[in-house]
Amino acid sequence: MKKSILVFLILLFAAGALFAEATDSPYYVRTVSIAKVYPHENGYKIVYRNSKLQYSSFYVPVEWLGGAASKAEVIYGDAQSYPYFSVFWKDGEFHHIRLYLKKNRLDLSWGDLDPTIDISDKFKGVETIELKL
Repeated sequence: MKKSILVFLILLFAAGALFAEATDSPYYVRTVSIAKVYPHENGYKIVYRNSKLQYSSFYVPVEWLGGAASKAEVIYGDAQSYPYFSVFWKDGEFHHIRLYLKKNRLDLSWGDLDPTIDISDKFKGVETIELKL
């Protein structure tokens, strides 16, 4: 009985130490479901629902994608949880974003932008993502 209590306390202490280590991370992550993804030659327009159930959007420039120091990463898949995104902040500053998008472009989560409306300027000079939650 005493051995099992001792083993339990050691495991509890170890778990506490691991938890304390995890909370010291300089990163903060926020994951949000995507309502619609609009591909564009200059990147992606992402539409999501905020906490007030209103639609908000942001733009991910194509320059952010790829490379070791990229600000954006796209992961394609078929999981039921797709599409969604995770935004990572480091020490309170935007660091990078991961887009988890449906592999099948015929999925309802993918949309088409009106080709008669030029939104190219929306992708220029984007340095950060500010979520309206």
